[in-house]
Amino acid sequence: MNMFRKGMIFVTFFTSCLAIALLVASLGTKQWVNARARRTSNPQESDGRVHFGLFEGKKELNVAYGWRSYDMHVIEILKHEEDFMVYSIWLATITTVCLGLLFAILAAIFAVINTATNPAGSLSGVPGLYAWNSLALISDAAAVGLWVAQYFLKLQYSVMMKEDKENMWTSENMAELGVSFWFVVGGAVVSFINIIIIYIGNSETRESEPVLPMIEEKSNGAIMLY
Repeated sequence: MNMFRKGMIFVTFFTSCLAIALLVASLGTKQWVNARARRTSNPQESDGRVHFGLFEGKKELNVAYGWRSYDMHVIEILKHEEDFMVYSIWLATITTVCLGLLFAILAAIFAVINTATNPAGSLSGVPGLYAWNSLALISDAAAVGLWVAQYFLKLQYSVMMKEDKENMWTSENMAELGVSFWFVVGGAVVSFINIIIIYIGNSETRESEPVLPMIEEKSNGAIMLY
């Protein structure tokens, strides 16, 4: 494996680390959705801010008496309020993000292995790098698609809990996808860039490979003539 090819593969180690960081951030932060809220009974005197991630969040409400903050525990909410989100989509989103993280880690590990050695196996060699990054891309894209579906099915209409709805709070058409969601989009983009980098590295190698047999043939012919 020539130095250019090894160098390009080593670059994917750093980009895979970036993808890992983005996906870890998406799981750990609380900004998958952001929303404003109002009370329908007194919209001019009330205001609210709601944001949450896949596990935790925060709700801040003001009914003209000052801001009050409440922690949100998504798992507990889903246990008691089935209408809050589509449970299967929420669970599938977590699963696909975790799978994307796993494949990004494997892509980083095998990038180092391919830089340091010349693996003989398909999954441990360059075909494996294509596979791990492609699987990471597919997983991230699936997570993005699932959360967009969650948004259009549930979150755009309401991110309020049952007790808030009973108190006339609404967030309809005031919700948007948060930065934690875009971290996953970034992870997908990075995995796609990795595939391009690997392709470029191997294309350069393929272009230079035909020269080597000609040199060897001339050398062998010179030795026999001598």
